[in-house]
Amino acid sequence: MSSQPRPPRERRIWPEQEAKPSSARWHRASLGLRRVMRRLTSTGTITTYDGVKYRPVGHHSLTRSLSKRGPGFKEYDVSIPLAEPMRIRVEPSRVFADLTGSRFASEQELLRSHVRPGSRALVINAGTGDISKWIADLVGPSGAVVSLDLDEQSVEFASRRYAAENITFEHGDGSLLLGEPDEAFEFILAPRAFSPNDEGLNLLPLWRLVAPGGTLAISTSSGSVLALKLTRLLGDCSMGEASTVVLERAGISLAMATRPI
Repeated sequence: MSSQPRPPRERRIWPEQEAKPSSARWHRASLGLRRVMRRLTSTGTITTYDGVKYRPVGHHSLTRSLSKRGPGFKEYDVSIPLAEPMRIRVEPSRVFADLTGSRFASEQELLRSHVRPGSRALVINAGTGDISKWIADLVGPSGAVVSLDLDEQSVEFASRRYAAENITFEHGDGSLLLGEPDEAFEFILAPRAFSPNDEGLNLLPLWRLVAPGGTLAISTSSGSVLALKLTRLLGDCSMGEASTVVLERAGISLAMATRPI
């Protein structure tokens, strides 16, 4: 009696991904959360691993200050190695990664494999600068990052806290880009730069700056009016020639359009 032929073995190019995060990853995430919680509730000086010191002004914790019972802000005197000291004000619309964790942590998780070394990158609505520094580390010394934000204190802080040869921090909006040549950037990120309720967003001024093979990435609140229209808006500005993908994480929708080479 002949035996049944065995099915061919499955060939994998990439190793099978774990269904759940490893215990080491959970441990690192737990340590990060505990570190942030200590800083939110601390009433004393906070020192980062690289020597930046945040001395609180007043006796209330950051959590208490930003609560309904507090004034809605918290001030710190900041000492940064090799930079002039300054006073900052933490508000719900102006957060600092050293104290609260990154505002754009979801975007970082989604974009980690989409930023290429050596790229020239643009960040609009960069906040206090940690997302721009993160991208600068990914593009490396052969790449460059232009970081824009409308808040003067955020730009001033970022230029001191995250000073690096491959980052330029500038105060202003997209109007500063009018003098940039077409196809000037290999990667453009606008993290939560536009109103989630914007129905008539014009992305052509940004799309013209994307180089062949480059990517335009825009994030917004999941389920918002803008989130539901992002794919169509990116398709319209690229005349249907771009490949578009939408990723979701922790209440954030990230749409990416890549210009063909």
